[in-house]
Amino acid sequence: MRKKELIAVFAFALILIQGICLSEEAKRWEPYYFGSATEGGLAAENEEGIILSLDKAGAFGLYNPSKFSGNFDAQAEIISDKGPCGMILFKDNGGKPDPSNFVGIERKTDGDGNETVRVFAIGDGQDFTRKGAKGDPRFEYVLNNDSFGREAKALRILKDEKSGCFHFYYKYERKVDGEKKEGWMELSTLPDWDDRPFYFYPYVKSNGDFTAKAVFIRPMVMLTPEDDGPDKNTGFKASRRDYTFSGFSGDAVVVTFDREFPFYEKAKFVFWSEAEYIPWWHIDDKCAVYYGFCEIRGGGTEGSDEPTGDRLLRWTKAEIVESNKARVIVRWRYVLADPEYRWWSMDPIEKPYVDEWYCFYPDGIGVRKVTYTPITTTKYETGWNGISELGVVRRGGVKPSEIIEQKAVSILNLDGKRVDYSWDLSKDQPPAKRDEDTKNWPEAICRINLKNRPAVFEVFAQGEDAYKKTFPAPFKDWSGNYGEDWAFETKGGNEFEGDFGVFSHWPISKMPYEEPDKTKGKYIREPGHTPLLPVAGHPKVKGPTTWAMLVGMSGSGESQYVRDRTSSWISPGDATMIDENAEFVENDYYQRALVFETDKSDRGCHFTMYPKIMSSIVINPVFIIRNWGNFPVSINMNGKTLKEDLDYRYAIEGDSAVIWVKARFSGLTTFLIK
Repeated sequence: MRKKELIAVFAFALILIQGICLSEEAKRWEPYYFGSATEGGLAAENEEGIILSLDKAGAFGLYNPSKFSGNFDAQAEIISDKGPCGMILFKDNGGKPDPSNFVGIERKTDGDGNETVRVFAIGDGQDFTRKGAKGDPRFEYVLNNDSFGREAKALRILKDEKSGCFHFYYKYERKVDGEKKEGWMELSTLPDWDDRPFYFYPYVKSNGDFTAKAVFIRPMVMLTPEDDGPDKNTGFKASRRDYTFSGFSGDAVVVTFDREFPFYEKAKFVFWSEAEYIPWWHIDDKCAVYYGFCEIRGGGTEGSDEPTGDRLLRWTKAEIVESNKARVIVRWRYVLADPEYRWWSMDPIEKPYVDEWYCFYPDGIGVRKVTYTPITTTKYETGWNGISELGVVRRGGVKPSEIIEQKAVSILNLDGKRVDYSWDLSKDQPPAKRDEDTKNWPEAICRINLKNRPAVFEVFAQGEDAYKKTFPAPFKDWSGNYGEDWAFETKGGNEFEGDFGVFSHWPISKMPYEEPDKTKGKYIREPGHTPLLPVAGHPKVKGPTTWAMLVGMSGSGESQYVRDRTSSWISPGDATMIDENAEFVENDYYQRALVFETDKSDRGCHFTMYPKIMSSIVINPVFIIRNWGNFPVSINMNGKTLKEDLDYRYAIEGDSAVIWVKARFSGLTTFLIK
């Protein structure tokens, strides 16, 4: 975990009476009355934390004279005895808190006995959280149900420095599928209005008719990273660590690469808690590209059943299965449920779940294997399901058009055909029209085109050689297609007027959905995503069903390269054995590998390969040899001895040798592995 700098933690033994310091330790902290109160405030410490109380009308608290700025996370757990309490971030004004410029978050009890949480902000006398005389409901929640919780256990203000955005949270508890989970609920964001530093101020508030009192446990401000650190020298591996995007940090499985991957200096593949572990290619500090997930609808739920709503991380999980110098495999599992944690059919025993395996090799080309296990024993019939949604994630403060090419999507096949989809972002122009021919192609190389950045691709194979393993219900047999009208028709509104459409419910956001399955993006300061190419998987799944897609990155104009990578996956050519020490088993689409089996008593594998598709090039083949045992691997290619780590890499997994070879060939090639 990357260390965060703790700059303000209350830890003292003191008593403050009416602003008079009675402790040497307390000289570091200043009492501060806010509002009409000028006396009546007390502060003390016990084993629980810092106790603040006030018996006069107004607010009383403490602030640390140490100012802070940048990317930060301010939070405190609170036990309230009576009265409103919260925390304020005051702007600095000549070395003191500025009572005319501040943001804050407060919890209190309303007249009906319900706990509420509200956000407030004043900038140069302007109230940012009110609409005329009325409060804006986006800035105040009533905690009287399971969705919003019934108690605010902690308060939090996080600032994304690069976008100038304040995020406000309270911690709540919810029982999901028999397990209590804690998480953060978010209120509406606010922009910062100037660059002055802040003071951190926990407080209590009274109307003078009672003594307000609260205990603040571990109040703190942490300076946090704005962006993820460089991984240029990390090497090819999968690691579990903190990852940062758009000023937010959280648990992640991060796949990094080395010089065998052309984009290794910036790009990495990430499964992140703040994105519900939905994986993406981290392109740079401004954007990422994701492949999506399985998605279904109906079954007694509302909206979409997908992993984006599992913000409490009840079911979504990512784990490292394999990480060695030849290969990385990460497994991601999730349940198909709506944002209210209602899974499809609400069967008391079964849940519809999905397992995805991402298998990567040192060159950054991998396979996404998806297995969807539906519920088939309820009154509901299974229906359409999505398997992919290629799209772009943008950090707060960045417009999609700064990242995405207007010709945002290209679909190619191995016969040289290509269809491009352009988004004309002016209001008067019709959206892109879906091409109906691509659904009949034996393979579709779907590519997202970015400005001055690498392209990201996902390959779907429906040809006769592959479809039983890669796409079990070809589009030619039903009404599916590459792309959906809703994605082509979506254009930006509010601050995204004249730009690509944006949805802000994912990633990072913890705000309630504004619609059953989405929240349309309004503010550039908030992170969000732009879906570009949804892909459906099956008209009616009857049992566990598996798809496989080739995934990776390429240079922005490298069409032939992605075609060669595609043909190397779909039809690399069968192996012809030269001797009987081993036998060829299959082309394994899930592992992007030719599989052999050898005799344990006489290890060796001698064979020839010839590309099956004319004029194609086999690039960086992978061989898996079963029954190899725990023995070293040497390779001779066309009579030349290859150098380990320079020309090839291998690892022993179980009883098998996993071998990645750095090679390109278009003609008959001989391999001797021993």
